[in-house]
Amino acid sequence: MTGSPKNTTIRINELSVPLEEGSEPLPALQKHLQKGLNLTPWDYTNLTIAQRALDARGKHPTFRFTVDLDVAVATAERLVDSHKAHRPKKIGRYTWTLPAKPQGPRPIIAGAGPAGLFAALTLAEAGWAPILIERGKQVEARAKDVSRLYSKGELQEESNVCYGEGGAGTFSDGKLYTRISDERVLRFMEALVANGANPDILINNRPHLGTDKLIALLKSLRRHLESLGTTLLYSTSVQDFVLKDERVHGVRLSSGETLDAGGVILATGHSAHDIWHRLHAHGIPMESRPFAVGFRVEHPQELINSIRYGKAHTNTPGLPAADYKLAHTEKGADGRGVYSFCMCPGGVVVATPTRAGELCINGMSHAARSGRFANSALVVTVSPEDYGSEDLFAGVAFQRSIERAAYEAGGGDFVAPAARLTDFLKGTTSQTLGSTSYRRGLTSTDLGTLYPASVTQVLRDALHPFERKMRGYLTNEATLIGVETRTASPLRVLRHPDSLEAVGAAGLYPCGEGMGYGGGIASAAVDGIRAAEALLTTLGAQKIEKK
Repeated sequence: MTGSPKNTTIRINELSVPLEEGSEPLPALQKHLQKGLNLTPWDYTNLTIAQRALDARGKHPTFRFTVDLDVAVATAERLVDSHKAHRPKKIGRYTWTLPAKPQGPRPIIAGAGPAGLFAALTLAEAGWAPILIERGKQVEARAKDVSRLYSKGELQEESNVCYGEGGAGTFSDGKLYTRISDERVLRFMEALVANGANPDILINNRPHLGTDKLIALLKSLRRHLESLGTTLLYSTSVQDFVLKDERVHGVRLSSGETLDAGGVILATGHSAHDIWHRLHAHGIPMESRPFAVGFRVEHPQELINSIRYGKAHTNTPGLPAADYKLAHTEKGADGRGVYSFCMCPGGVVVATPTRAGELCINGMSHAARSGRFANSALVVTVSPEDYGSEDLFAGVAFQRSIERAAYEAGGGDFVAPAARLTDFLKGTTSQTLGSTSYRRGLTSTDLGTLYPASVTQVLRDALHPFERKMRGYLTNEATLIGVETRTASPLRVLRHPDSLEAVGAAGLYPCGEGMGYGGGIASAAVDGIRAAEALLTTLGAQKIEKK
């Protein structure tokens, strides 16, 4: 944002606004500017909010705002020199332009999760509409299959929480915050808003969509892709790759059809184990990588609110359901990390299996986050030392063995094994279990039997440090539910750092969480955009900056 030639844009951080004024913060922000920086409304123009964060660290929660405004150059220099402001990094907005309409086969994208969808959007908007292939169903039909899994225990192995339009993030909290610094994050966020997401995600420092909002958003994005010429094939999977002279030329589909391709973007998610085996059979280099496993811990949301907000939670209207983030590292040079992951305020615990006889779980929240419970993954990093093999697929085998053990411990029908958090710490089986959001039901189990002793002990050892950080966290009211195993891909498909093509397979672009790149909705989407841009450059496409 740049004003007149005599003006320049500055950014000011950490402007505190009372919670009750957070919905209409402009007067409070103007007071801060006048009192703290001696800036009257006549001294600046284009006051805009760049970011909003809820600060719950003290007795009185407040909002903290970051704002941009245009001021005279001399004023900007005075404030920057005194460290009261800084110049914001300019985020470029751009489009891609092809020198000519591409001839020959269209690009193919496998997987309609965040990486695949935003790779498709990037190609389509540049004028090279792809064929997007998804093994699962459209999101409306998929939602019905997921509902039957939750209510009746009926699993559709090709249409579930992990497979289908939107990917695994569709039935989660829809968390969008990411630690990556990339101009494509804004591109991703603005595309979501254009398709119906709340514009609040553009300024919220911990943005989320909510599962209940994602179906309409995905339908809008689908219509937009189709309007740009994208072909979408559902209930269709890539069975194999047509490779010759270390280049991919096409794919073979579950329908028996073979499609020629002007490049293949592979964005199949962290649960499509069959794709990894296909790549391995073709000699495509991969490497095992650490991932994390553990449980879901569920607390009453009211308890988490009281821990995080203190007395303010009972007398301050407008406070959102509180979240938290915890981490602990084992002592010693090789200490492993134990941490909370994918925390869902006001959410529910859900079943996320993709195969009969195996159980894994996750958490989700609606946009309002108004449920009775808070849940979060409680996980520890694992490596070949834990699953006893250096074999490339040992991590995958470890995942599956734990999921089979969890299914059996729950007694079948996707009932989950569980224990009170305090009983898990003591290594005992709970005599009773409290209420839960998990619809398939719980079975009291000695959860220490599900993982190797080394993994279980590390998790137990973290509970007292967590309690010191959040007094009240380690409580008989908390339920530990098993198992959380699919936090990330246990494999990475190697690719060239510049071209992003798979090593040994030109024209094949592995991307997103399932290929070992990206760790959430936003980072996976950004990686999909990068893969599409890399493919476009092979046709001589030019990146055109928007003014």
